[in-house]
Amino acid sequence: MIDQFTQLFLGFERACKHGVFGRVKHYYGVIEAQNRGSLHGHFVVWLDGALSPKHLHEKVLESEIFKKQLFDWLESIIKHDLPPDTRSLSSHSKFQQKECLLGRPPHPDEATFTSSWPQFLREVLDASGNVHEHNDTCFKKTPFSMLSLDPQDRDRLCRFNYPIPLVPATSMDEHGKISLKRLDANVVGYNPTISGAFQCNTDIKFVGSGPLGMALSIYITHYTAKSSLDSAIIMSALAAAMKSLRSTNPDLTASYDDQQCRRLLLKTLNQINGRRELSGQQVACALLGIPNHVTDARFAVFYWSKLLTWISPELFPVYKTPRPDPSNAQPTRFEQFIYPVLPAYLQIKFAVPRISPSLRKKTSMKYSQLPRFTLHICFEYLVLQGQPQ
Repeated sequence: MIDQFTQLFLGFERACKHGVFGRVKHYYGVIEAQNRGSLHGHFVVWLDGALSPKHLHEKVLESEIFKKQLFDWLESIIKHDLPPDTRSLSSHSKFQQKECLLGRPPHPDEATFTSSWPQFLREVLDASGNVHEHNDTCFKKTPFSMLSLDPQDRDRLCRFNYPIPLVPATSMDEHGKISLKRLDANVVGYNPTISGAFQCNTDIKFVGSGPLGMALSIYITHYTAKSSLDSAIIMSALAAAMKSLRSTNPDLTASYDDQQCRRLLLKTLNQINGRRELSGQQVACALLGIPNHVTDARFAVFYWSKLLTWISPELFPVYKTPRPDPSNAQPTRFEQFIYPVLPAYLQIKFAVPRISPSLRKKTSMKYSQLPRFTLHICFEYLVLQGQPQ
C-alpha cells in the first residue's frame, strides 16, 4: 500500500513523474502504530518548484493570475466538502459498510462511472471517519466526559477544533494565511483520488504562505518525527533506572560524576526499550525487514557529541571512560597459555567470573553462576575490495 502510494500516486515510478499533487521532489513518511495496533503514516511531501512560504505570499500579492491559479489548484487537490448529489447511509448501513469497506472501486472505463463514483466516495468518507463525529478521544485531555457535555460544549471543547467555520471561497488574509474553501464544517481534508483508491482515513494539509505557513512547516516536521513513546513510559523508565542505580551503589549521593550520569542514561534507555509496547503489526514488520519510515532521499548521519567537540573543544571536550591502569593488570592463566599459540590476527579474550570457595561447595549452582567464556575474534587484516559480480 505504501509502495503504491509513493510510486504511483506521488508519481515516482511513472514515466511522466507526475502524481496526484503534481511533480514531487522528495517525500518522507513515518509508519506508526496506535495503541490498538492499527498502522498509520505521517508523510511530508515536497513539490518540485514550490516556493517558500515567504516568496509564495509575495507572489500572490503581486499577481492576480498566479493567485487564481494557486487557489484553483488547491481546491482541486484538497476537498473540505462532500460530493454533491449524494446521500448519507443510515447508522445500520454505515456499520455494515465499515465491516466490508475494502473493495474494488468503480472503474473509470465503466459506463456508469460518472454516476456511481460520487456515491461510492461519499460512502468511503462516511465509513473511514473523514466526516468528524465527536467521541471520547476528542475530550481525553479535558476533565469532562463526552456524556456529561451538551452539544454546544462538545463543539467548544473538541481538541480537534471541529466543527470548523465555513469558508465560501478560498482566500488569503493580510498575514498570508490561506483559508481553503470549506462547505462542510465536519469534513476532514481529503483528496478524492487517494481516498477513493485507498479507502482509508486521510487528513491533508497545505503548508501555506506567510508566518503561519512557516510555523505549520515546523509543526508538521516535528509531528512527523515525534517520538512514539509517551511521557508515562519515559518517567517510569527513569524511576526504574534510578532504583537500579541506587541498588548497585547504596552510598550514592547527590554529587554525581560523569561516569554515574552516563550509567544512569544507559540504564534509562534500556528501561525505555524494555517497557515499550509493540503491536503484532510492528513485530511482523520488524521480522519481515519492513522499515518504519520511507523516503526517496538520503540523509547524512552525524553524532551531536562529535559535532559539538569539533565546534568547540574547550566547551565540549572529548569524554573518555576511565579505565584501570593496564600496567597493574595481571594476565590470567588462560592468557598465559593460549595467547602464545594464536596467530597474530586473532585476539581472544576470556571472561571468567570469580567464584568464591563457599559457592564451589554448593551442590546446585545456577546457570548464571557458572563460568562463562566469551570469545571475541577480530580479523584485523580482512579487507574486501571491488564490487560483487
